[in-house]
This record gives sequence, C-alpha cells and structure tokens, in this order.
Amino acid sequence: MIFAFDHPHDRPPRELTDLLGGKGAGLAEMTSVLGLPVPPGFTIALPMCRTYRERGWPAGLDALLDEQCRALEARMGRRFGDPADPLLLAVRSGAPRSMPGMLDTVLNLGLNPAAVAGLAEVSGDARFAEESYRRFLAMYEKTVGSPVPEDPMEQLRGAVEAVFRSWDSPRARAYRAHEGIADDLGTAVNVQAMVFGNADDNSGTGVVFTRNPSTGQAVPYGDFLPRAQGEEVVAGTAHTLSIDAMGTVLPEAYDELRHHVRRLEIHYRDICDVEFTVERGRLWILQTRVGKRGAVAAVRAAVEMVDDP
Repeated sequence: MIFAFDHPHDRPPRELTDLLGGKGAGLAEMTSVLGLPVPPGFTIALPMCRTYRERGWPAGLDALLDEQCRALEARMGRRFGDPADPLLLAVRSGAPRSMPGMLDTVLNLGLNPAAVAGLAEVSGDARFAEESYRRFLAMYEKTVGSPVPEDPMEQLRGAVEAVFRSWDSPRARAYRAHEGIADDLGTAVNVQAMVFGNADDNSGTGVVFTRNPSTGQAVPYGDFLPRAQGEEVVAGTAHTLSIDAMGTVLPEAYDELRHHVRRLEIHYRDICDVEFTVERGRLWILQTRVGKRGAVAAVRAAVEMVDDP
C-alpha cells in the first residue's frame, strides 16, 4: 500500500483518487503519464490510514517506509539525514476530496544539528540552512506536538502519524460535515524529496491556475513569491506578486511553466490549479488538480474549450 509516483498502475493514476488520494493521483499522473518535472517520492495509500484509525500504526509500515526511502536515496544520490549532504523530505496529506488547509504538512524533514551543518556546507549558505531548520522545528512541533527527534526515520514516522491523526481533528471533522464528505475515507500521505524555493535569488514558489478562475480568461492566473517556500503562499502570510511578475524575475522558468500548464489543461481538459517551486533556476511542479472556478469562468472556459483544437 505504498506506491512510488512512477509506479506502473493498471489504470491511469488520475482515476485512482480512492487509492492514492487527489494529490497522490495528480503526482503519479504528472510523473508517469506526462513526464513533467516532479520531485520524486511515494504515496502511502488510503487503506493505510483506515488501518491506522481502526488498529493503530500498521504492522510492516516501518519496513515499507525504510524501503521507499532507500529507493528515493538511490534516485536522488543523497542519503536521508546524511550529515554531509542530506536528502530532506516533504510530508503532505492527500485526501480523495480536496480539504484545503484542514490536514497537516511537514517540510524540511530530516534535519538535525549535524545535517544542518552539512546543508550549510553543501549549499554555501549557512543562513539558508539555519532558516530551513527553524521552519522544520516550528512546523514539526506544531503538527506532531512532541519533542523533535534527531533520528530522521523517527521524524518521518511522527510526521506520517500526524497526517493520519489530522483526518480526525475537530476542524477536519467540521469541514467534512459542512461539505458532505464521508468520515470513513481517510487520507493518503505523500512523501516527496524537498526542493527549495528559498535557496537563492533565482528561486521562488507559487500557485497558478491555467485560466483566470473568476473570468475564465485564457491566461495563467496566480501568485508568485521569490525566495520563499510554498506554505507562505498557500497560507497567505506574505505579500505575493502576480504570476506575470515571474516573467520578469525568472523568465526562463516562467516560459517553461506556461508550457507545462498548457499541457496540463489539454490533458485534463479542464481548468487546473498548479503548485510549483523554482530552485536555483530549475522549475519543479509540486501538485495539480482541477481548479475551482466561479460561474462566469465555468461557462466561458467551457465554451472556449469547445473551439480549442
């Protein structure tokens, strides 16, 4: 019940939201079908969460996590928690139906004092390494609610368990009751190699719709924030730039982004909502899903798509 993003499923991954969750299905579709630049990782499928809710931590999950982490290390050429050049992970929820802001996330997982020193050395930027560690400690303590262990695998287990638990948090239960989402679905967990939008001045992060979700105009619409991590954009805690400004700040990455969002809209035949990060000039796509839109946008996009060859 753990699948690498490029696992060869017997059906298109986009049809497997009941197994992989919405985010996991999107990551698998972009990786294995479209070949987009997605940071590699794996999805802990929904049945694992349901087992956890019924009987506690699933037997064998620790071994499966270790196996997937070793495979990810081989692919990335870095070791998880290595004090010299650490592989860091992002742990995100992924329910079958979108529940924005209701479930938990931990970024920069795998850092400890030794790994921070290694990250500072390999990046050449001690401030970046310390800032990454500060963000990790704050997020872990808020999400997991226990002292942060130094062992990376213990950190990973704690973060995965916190995502499982967040399905039954009061805010998540209230949201599901309001939206008519069944309580027994559970959430998948997506574990992904970290990419850093706050690495340097050629880095940034953002969210973009393939079309304006209010008017339906066929131009990319969204927010971009230079030298930042994605949570700052999603949480609305920073003053962002319009996506057009990215064309001035990071023109090559912006042109590549426009190409990819066009491909996503053609593939899904719908307005898509896309999260992305640029690390040292290199674009990475972190998530896609069919985007929510207003009535005017829905009608305009549908009419225009009929005539779009």
